[in-house]
Amino acid sequence: MKISEYIRDQWIAIWISVLTAFFTGQFLYIMGTQLPVIIAVESLFLLGVFLCGAWDCFRKKRYYDQVERVWEQLEEKNYLSEILFVPGFYDGKLLYEILKKDEKFLNDIIARQQLEMIEYKDYIQTWSHEIKTPIAVERLIIENHKSPVMSSLEEEVGKIEAYVEQMLYYSKSGSLEADYLIQSVNVKHLIMGVVSKNRKMMVESSVLPKFGELDYEILTDIKWMDFIFGQLITNSVKYRDSGKKSWIYFNAREEDGGMLAVTVSDNGIGIPEQDVPRVFQKGFTGENGHTHQKSTGMGLYLCKNLCDKMDIRLEIASEWGKGTSFMFHIKRSR
Repeated sequence: MKISEYIRDQWIAIWISVLTAFFTGQFLYIMGTQLPVIIAVESLFLLGVFLCGAWDCFRKKRYYDQVERVWEQLEEKNYLSEILFVPGFYDGKLLYEILKKDEKFLNDIIARQQLEMIEYKDYIQTWSHEIKTPIAVERLIIENHKSPVMSSLEEEVGKIEAYVEQMLYYSKSGSLEADYLIQSVNVKHLIMGVVSKNRKMMVESSVLPKFGELDYEILTDIKWMDFIFGQLITNSVKYRDSGKKSWIYFNAREEDGGMLAVTVSDNGIGIPEQDVPRVFQKGFTGENGHTHQKSTGMGLYLCKNLCDKMDIRLEIASEWGKGTSFMFHIKRSR
């Protein structure tokens, strides 16, 4: 709080005090009081008014300055009153009590919503695990009854599995710390495992995997990186250019500061320039999403979200009609 703001707020009281002093002086003068006495009385009166105003300004400024300072520094804004001291003036106490009641009301709402969110996440995760059983049974039936129809059915079952996995990872992305294990991983083994898992989809779509230098050790979570690379392979297949031989290229190179740049590139249809800055936004599908109606806009959002939580910097470069490249900046294992 600025002193000038306090003075502007008290201008009516100031004018009343000045007018009171003026008319008191006039009254004393009319009553025949000597001028030195009038000056002394006026001076004492104005001094008292000034000291009262200065004290009131000081205690209010100290309190409101603390409120502003704590508000700027506090991350959990709903705990403001827990840090502030109780002011010594009435309107400050009234504000403090209202603030405490309001914060209790908000905290009760937050606690209730958090409980509902936990229950919802638990339900999603339980459902995601339980649905895998009938999916596995469907795959077993398909394996035992090979036919063109069953091949098409197997492809659709694969899509269901991918969406279930995506939903499971999304439900857990807000609490990554509970399912997080950093360890040394060989990039080549990691990528080869992901490619092997998605081999059938790539073969059926005629997408050829290519590999550069990948024999490096990095520090990351295997399960989460497996999901991220799997999402990129799925996107490369989904947005391939049917007019040319499609490929997806994996490469890695050392960087300064103990980092490794892992690149995943393809020669697909690419991303329009105006869409590139928004591809990591939740639910964004862009022009490609309008062409491919089954796009959800969740895959790349999850990749970026998980990378941020694992302290991995993810960058994208794309050119419409030529392809897309993703670069991961990951800590090397020493």
